[in-house]
Amino acid sequence: MGRQGLSAINGHAIDADLAAELVEHHPAAIVVQDAGGHVVAANRAAVQLLGAAVSLDVGAPVGCAILGCRGPGTRLEGICVHELALGHEGPLPPLRVDLPAGAQLDVASATIQALPPSGRLVVTELRREVGHLARERPGSPSWSSAPQLRLFVLGRTCVTNGDEVLEGRWINNRPGQILKLLVAERHRNVFSDEIISLLWPPSSSPDTRGVRYFVHELREQLEPGGAVRPPSSFVVATRGGYALDHDNVWIDADAFEQLVTEGCAVAGQDDACAMSLIRQGVAMYRGDLLADEPYAEWALHERDRLRDLVAGALRTLAEIETRDDDLSAATATLSRLAELEPFDIDVHRELFSLLLRRGRRSETMRRYETLRRRMLSTFDEPLDFSLSQLI
Repeated sequence: MGRQGLSAINGHAIDADLAAELVEHHPAAIVVQDAGGHVVAANRAAVQLLGAAVSLDVGAPVGCAILGCRGPGTRLEGICVHELALGHEGPLPPLRVDLPAGAQLDVASATIQALPPSGRLVVTELRREVGHLARERPGSPSWSSAPQLRLFVLGRTCVTNGDEVLEGRWINNRPGQILKLLVAERHRNVFSDEIISLLWPPSSSPDTRGVRYFVHELREQLEPGGAVRPPSSFVVATRGGYALDHDNVWIDADAFEQLVTEGCAVAGQDDACAMSLIRQGVAMYRGDLLADEPYAEWALHERDRLRDLVAGALRTLAEIETRDDDLSAATATLSRLAELEPFDIDVHRELFSLLLRRGRRSETMRRYETLRRRMLSTFDEPLDFSLSQLI
């Protein structure tokens, strides 16, 4: 896919060079195919991950070889994920897939989406599995027998049990709100009276029996086959309240935090390891915690904490990339940080300086003018520096 194509497909007036660099340096493997299954584009991470298993040359008829669609005896028997994506608006829920022999990983998490507006191109994004599930291949005793609830809460909430996506109105109703509250407070037990005070208005607050009823409904949605007999596999009763069973529940926010924390800890000592860990971590940050509950006050503290974590990790990553003189990667990282922190003048100033070092003055001017107007309209404050000072 040409650089102009990257801009045109999404329909945004963005810099084509920046778009190409963001894709090329993205830590996740990205493969673009046409409706016939031929490779249109593949980034560096895709070639590293799959290069020994399938040909990613432009025009290669890869088809279903990456995901193993319709494989007999597999979870995708009789199913073509690409066909599902072509008939689905937006990305399909993340799917755990077995990669073909010769790939660097046995198992990966795949997100598939047909690109708008025509839907004639399908993007497959492959990410390394993180956490205790990463060590369990499908078909192993631990995979087939142990319950595996996966909560994707960075961005809009997505819940999966094994390969089944648990969808329905319950996610936005009281059972789902209880689940999200337990996620936001996942490092402790949450008492029943807290659940009542945080989720119900004072005029219609139930007693603890009402909480038990909705917890029962929540367990019925989460448990395999609707089994809700105690003890629950996922939502456990504590003295006076409830908590998530971390032995059986995987949460992307925890995996993200572990990766970026470990990466930042080794920065300056083992920069290659730090970059790998941080890139994997920030790739998991699809958006703010529980983005589908934007006004929930009980989620604000944890949302801000995780947002600070990803911002700090991106700063560290940009510093390493700049030290390594990988200015294109540092530009992509700082661009993402600037989107995350739209009013952080120091971040924007650093990005402008980097763009000017690379000779990209037109883009720098556009970004500077956008920031100047944003500061004036929001805070009625002018910028305290000019581009000539940076030059």
